[in-house]
Amino acid sequence: MRNWEKTLSVLEALRERGQAAGHSWTLDTELFPPHQLQVNGLENQGLVELADREDRAELSVLEGRPVRWAARLTPHGYDTITYGRSRPRAEPSPGGEGPRQLVELIPS
Repeated sequence: MRNWEKTLSVLEALRERGQAAGHSWTLDTELFPPHQLQVNGLENQGLVELADREDRAELSVLEGRPVRWAARLTPHGYDTITYGRSRPRAEPSPGGEGPRQLVELIPS
């Protein structure tokens, strides 16, 4: 699985669990620690928001137990899921990866 596929998979898991919970947060008991580390890395990219102390206190009241970690998607995270689903999938060539083409972007 490629890195962007892993990222998309983690983002989709956060979206699904957040929607199921009704409050958009994915809680500490819903993800394994390695996945939580991946989510922490996605926060640095602006795709995920981690709950601060106040948010965790509110979630603890809702859950009736201490919530030590929670995360939810940012608008950029939702956009990334939408893009990831809509982008064309290149079929791998039988001999491995096909030729690559250099693309230059114009500065905005």
